[in-house]
Amino acid sequence: MRAFVFVCLLMCIMALASARRHHARETEESDKLAVTLYYESLCPYCMTFVTTQLGPSMLLNDRLPFADLQLIPYGNAHLDDEGNVVCQHGVEECDLNAWHGCILQHHNITEAMTMIACMMRGKKNRLDKCAEHYSIDVSDVKECRNSRSVNDILKEYGRETAEVKHQGVPAVALDYVYNVEEQSSLLNHFDIVFCAQYELMYHLKLKNCV
Repeated sequence: MRAFVFVCLLMCIMALASARRHHARETEESDKLAVTLYYESLCPYCMTFVTTQLGPSMLLNDRLPFADLQLIPYGNAHLDDEGNVVCQHGVEECDLNAWHGCILQHHNITEAMTMIACMMRGKKNRLDKCAEHYSIDVSDVKECRNSRSVNDILKEYGRETAEVKHQGVPAVALDYVYNVEEQSSLLNHFDIVFCAQYELMYHLKLKNCV
């Protein structure tokens, strides 16, 4: 009888410990501030924001572990009467948007953010140069782009963009909310706003936050 009671007690303790570990994992995984960027690859303002605000915040200041970052490479594109994607800055931008889409679909967000920030430092396709610089294998990206049409790659990003009534790009949503009144602060002082919002939501001040 005593052995039975001991076994039951031990099982309860193990179950409680497992539940606590599971809860800790859930808490750790959920303590991320959602950041969604709606952009297009050849927009000068998007290029500036990614290379001087978002990229440095996520990569240099190491905010990625605390962010649920989503990049949506579609911007002000639209569908023509035949259902083809037409981009604001022409065919070259549609092509680059598609390359970005393939990067996002085949790489984790750290590698994708690294590659896209690097590529947006110029107006040409810098995929190979950036991949070599950061030692990232992009063979899967090339297979994606060469085997699929622009329309196919970008259609999901078009649907996601259509759900947001943004007033031009870059457009940033925090915690899945796009607020037009916050765009100026986000686009010019992204890291400061991210830090403040993270501390407000999770009661934790991140390192190197002002």
